Amino acid sequence: MGNTSPNRLVLLGSTGSIGQNTLEIVQTYPEEFRIVVLGCRSNLDRLMEQAERFRPEWVTIDGNTLSEDQRNTLKSWGIRIAIGTEELRSVLKEADFDLAVNAIMGAAGLIPTIDVLERGIDVALANKESLVMAGRLVMDLAKAHEASVFPIDSEHSAIQQCLRGEDPGTIARIILTASGGPFYDTSDIDLSKVTIKEVLNHPTWDMGPKITVDSATLMNKGLEVIEAHFLFNVPSDSIEVWIHPQSVVHSMVEFVDGSIKAQLGIPDMRLPILYALTGGNRHPADFIHTDLCRIGKLEFAEPDRNRFPCLDLAYHALELGGTTPAVLSSADEEAVALFLDEKITFDKIPELISAVLNEYATENPPCYLQGGIKGGLAKTSPPVPGGELKGGLADILQADQWARTHIRNF
Repeated sequence: MGNTSPNRLVLLGSTGSIGQNTLEIVQTYPEEFRIVVLGCRSNLDRLMEQAERFRPEWVTIDGNTLSEDQRNTLKSWGIRIAIGTEELRSVLKEADFDLAVNAIMGAAGLIPTIDVLERGIDVALANKESLVMAGRLVMDLAKAHEASVFPIDSEHSAIQQCLRGEDPGTIARIILTASGGPFYDTSDIDLSKVTIKEVLNHPTWDMGPKITVDSATLMNKGLEVIEAHFLFNVPSDSIEVWIHPQSVVHSMVEFVDGSIKAQLGIPDMRLPILYALTGGNRHPADFIHTDLCRIGKLEFAEPDRNRFPCLDLAYHALELGGTTPAVLSSADEEAVALFLDEKITFDKIPELISAVLNEYATENPPCYLQGGIKGGLAKTSPPVPGGELKGGLADILQADQWARTHIRNF
């Protein structure tokens, strides 16, 4: 990497799968990286283990749930404690660090992304909601403050790698690959009767419950379409989704001459994480080796959009624009939580989201929404007389709360 001292990292969401993989890389390359802030929502036992091993300057937690013994232990290690959203924001605005890894799950990850970018500091982003809810705002902030966003999603990391050295104007289409989840080739299964255990039995990746459910509904891929639109400034009708059960081709880019570039690798999140931590530089990694001969075959198929309607719901939200993707994201978060709490069946997830989107579109006519999505980011339709263009942070947060309230009401 060329640095004489380790890159100082903030790691938010340290106890989840992305966070743990990130710490494994830090432990593998201690001369390259140093953790200065560890943050989690509620897994305090794991956080304490991480704090003892990596000795950050700060730990941040979502709620005031630390015991007196845990507080005293952290203080004895010389670690400062930040509790709640506002104290986390203060740390992000004042701490000395080179890169923030945002692996927070859900809408709670949006504000930290904004706080870091406003300082002109790069973000390695595993929080989908930052781009789904506020993609235009996030990318504009990055540009204005000369900061970079390095996606940790394997798909968007793959696209970013495929586009290195290429003229963005030569992109014909982006092809996002999807494992298909546990039900892509089981048309005989009644999705109204599948169990939580069956839904969480992902065939390829080991992920948290929420993203695993999203993979099973294909909403995860729909959210990634929205992310790709904002990250790479590509219109929605130039972004396609293909089922690829081997999960070896992480995504592809087709160019105007018909050439297709793809990034391949075994399903291991450490690869895109390492790429992001090094700012897009290639770093030797002995723990990753892809043997295509052993894999044997690579298969691709179109998704069944009738059986998995969440994909089209995401395209529809993107085409409406404005704060509609925020409504989609938050409605999905609430619907998945209801399923995991055994309050609704699996097939009701897209039904609830669709109902909320329809109600939002009814209450908020097109004058509210940013148009021109299919034509690219540069084309934004003006509001109709008497209307107001929506898309600022306050509007996004209001839409987030609106969606959550209406999901609960439904």
